[in-house]
Amino acid sequence: MAFQLKDRVKETTTTTGTGTISLDGAATGFQSFVSSIGDGNVTYYAIEDGNGAAWEVGVGTITDGSPDTLSRDTVLSSSSGGSKISLSALSHTVYATYPAGKAVYIDTLGNLSHRKSPFTNAGSDKSLDTDDEIVFCNASSGIMTVTLYAATGNGGRRVVIKKTDSTAYRVNIIRTGSETIDGETSISLKYSNESVTLVSDNSNWFII
Repeated sequence: MAFQLKDRVKETTTTTGTGTISLDGAATGFQSFVSSIGDGNVTYYAIEDGNGAAWEVGVGTITDGSPDTLSRDTVLSSSSGGSKISLSALSHTVYATYPAGKAVYIDTLGNLSHRKSPFTNAGSDKSLDTDDEIVFCNASSGIMTVTLYAATGNGGRRVVIKKTDSTAYRVNIIRTGSETIDGETSISLKYSNESVTLVSDNSNWFII
């Protein structure tokens, strides 16, 4: 059994209720689930009830048979509040889909969805590299210096630096070479839970 995504997969069904879907064949110009996704494989599906109102999106398993079937293993969303819809006694449309909640995309800020940002805990001076995206700084033992990696050649990269302790010791953030941080040679975090987000324009760092 494997998970598969395929294009232009759509069939009809006259199945009623909340059970496994009996597939009646591919719509004109489309593939069937069995011929594209394959027997025993799993895919995302969507069902549109022939009544024009009810719908369901989920994960299902394809079985080659007489008829071919699609099990409704996991419902991801539906017009019934996330439960299986009870299909009416009409002809319905079933097709392969790519659910919004599972989609991987780059948002308007350039961030990749569903990605966990790596973080680093630091309790003393630290020089950053491009693997450091979020840095939690505990300066309870004394003033800390965080040295940024070069903005040049790293345009679009972002670094978040946060002071996590409640002492009066500062976290000083300094540049590399002659680059600047919002036009300055350095900036400081002075207060507990204060943070800054920096983005490189490929020449210097800017606070956003």
